[in-house]
Amino acid sequence: MAHITFPRKTLGTEIYRYLYNEVITLKYKPGQMISENELAQLLGVSRTPIREAIRLLSSEGFLRVIPQKGIQVEYISLNKVKEAFQVRESLERTAFRQVAEAWNSGTKEAIQHKSIVLDVIMQQKEAANKEDLEQFYHYDEVFHDKILEICGNETLSAYVRQVRGHVNRMRYLEFYETQETKRIIEDHEKMLQLIESNNATDLDIKLTEHLNNVWAYYDYIFEKYPEYFSARR
Repeated sequence: MAHITFPRKTLGTEIYRYLYNEVITLKYKPGQMISENELAQLLGVSRTPIREAIRLLSSEGFLRVIPQKGIQVEYISLNKVKEAFQVRESLERTAFRQVAEAWNSGTKEAIQHKSIVLDVIMQQKEAANKEDLEQFYHYDEVFHDKILEICGNETLSAYVRQVRGHVNRMRYLEFYETQETKRIIEDHEKMLQLIESNNATDLDIKLTEHLNNVWAYYDYIFEKYPEYFSARR
């Protein structure tokens, strides 16, 4: 088995991110049991940083430590998804509106921000062309992260990143099942245009529509993957 190596100084953080991504992208499926020993062997590390990452992911509701049995990936809870979605939607709408209202296209800072966001969209297009869903999902998250960074409210950004994981397992299933990469890219391009034109009202409408799209596919996703959900409530 090939080892995955991480820089020693960022070991704990990188292991957490690795495991988080494996859960969110459903490589570790809801209900699956995982082993500390196997993870330590795969990642080429001791069990100590593995346990630290597992402890953190357990506190966030992604893993469950079952005494005498092991570690289980938590099932997707619709209640938790809805609660997290409400928080994410509210905070992102605030951040995106603030960015649109404050945007000044003539400044050097705005030009730099636009260049970065356009590069993210380009990377997302390349991932779509390659049919690389994991990279497409990654750049979808990066797009939202960049707008949050431009907003400049670090506390708001931190809260969004903290709560969105429970939504993202559903969104990843949406991406996987619908393959609506073109629509998502067009949404991102439209949102950037609305930011540039300081149109906070239409941006708010577009962002809300963009985020809520996952619910249009919930019934289909649940019917196809009932084993992934703790309960349909």
